[in-house]
Amino acid sequence: MKTKEIAEKYFDAMVTGNFDEMTKLKTPDYVYWWSGEGSWPFGGYQSLENQAKLWGIVAERFPAGMKMTLKSVTADQERAVLYVHIKGTRMDGRVYENDVILLLTFRDGLISGLYEYLDTIMVNELFCGPMNDVKQ
Repeated sequence: MKTKEIAEKYFDAMVTGNFDEMTKLKTPDYVYWWSGEGSWPFGGYQSLENQAKLWGIVAERFPAGMKMTLKSVTADQERAVLYVHIKGTRMDGRVYENDVILLLTFRDGLISGLYEYLDTIMVNELFCGPMNDVKQ
């Protein structure tokens, strides 16, 4: 399978929450990194524990989930770049909308790293900052 096809398959698994499929497409020593290292709680390299904490926050604050739209994929033999638009409404009505670049690196036909570049100020505010009063 070509790098671009693997990247698209990984994105599809991410959108549907198919973590088993995502795991099959990654090397055992896969790394995950977010921009903003040192400037917010989730910047830098992510442990599995930190990833679980992050996705727990997303699930709690965005109960309707996030809509992810793949805008484009550019790939060569060792890398793929996915341009993704993400939108979600937080439970207090605030909207998260971000254009994200995902750089995937490959080794032996599997994803060895995911490097995510995004608006860290907005993500920190909406994922880690205080919630407005929620009327239910």
